[in-house]
Amino acid sequence: MNLHKWKNRSLVTDAEFARNMKLGYPVEAFCITTCKTVAYGKIEHIDNESVIIHGQRFRRNGCAFFGLISSPNVEAKSS
Repeated sequence: MNLHKWKNRSLVTDAEFARNMKLGYPVEAFCITTCKTVAYGKIEHIDNESVIIHGQRFRRNGCAFFGLISSPNVEAKSS
């Protein structure tokens, strides 16, 4: 697993999960115990404890979730 992915694509807050669900972006559920991707797809439902992807429930504290996160506005540098 690449460190860049952990730092820049990890979904943590409810707002990040909700944004991915609202926009229909797929997310990756990565099992921390087995170190394998266990699901990839659109979020069907989220709550404080879990995320449902393809009808399967994944605990938020047992998996790492990767998707599109909000990035701060990047100002164009003038030359």
